[in-house]
Amino acid sequence: MRLRFLCQNHRSWLESDGRAANDSWLHNYDLAERFLHDREDVKAVNYAGCSLEVAELLIFAHARSSSLDIIRFTDSAILLCRSLFRVGQSSLVRSVLGGVMVRMEQLLSLGAERESVLGGCQRLFTLSGQAELADGEWAGKLVDHESITLPRWALH
Repeated sequence: MRLRFLCQNHRSWLESDGRAANDSWLHNYDLAERFLHDREDVKAVNYAGCSLEVAELLIFAHARSSSLDIIRFTDSAILLCRSLFRVGQSSLVRSVLGGVMVRMEQLLSLGAERESVLGGCQRLFTLSGQAELADGEWAGKLVDHESITLPRWALH
């Protein structure tokens, strides 16, 4: 995708170090959620964008395409969309969703777990049809990351 939330030096480092990329994803995702909750929406957009970009690196640069990696990628996209909606950028939401769907299609062609990819696509497709706000909040649902144990040490 054409996201550029990470500087080139940081991106290069994360492309070469899977462990650092995994830690960076978790850090950025958590901060984005916190900023979104605290209504610091511009900060949430920046950190959610970084989390999506790192999730994409983990899948495509580090060849990690387990169901957990696909959930991470999908959740990062949803979080970025929620943040973008909060700052009034609904046209960017459509661009993000389109770009993520293209990447999901690429995952299928690379042999990723079909059910996981299609589940992620279903969540994104549902989200694109649910572009509705309730009291300024995105109606989409995220997976509870507290209930998922991500292998923070595993490199593929």
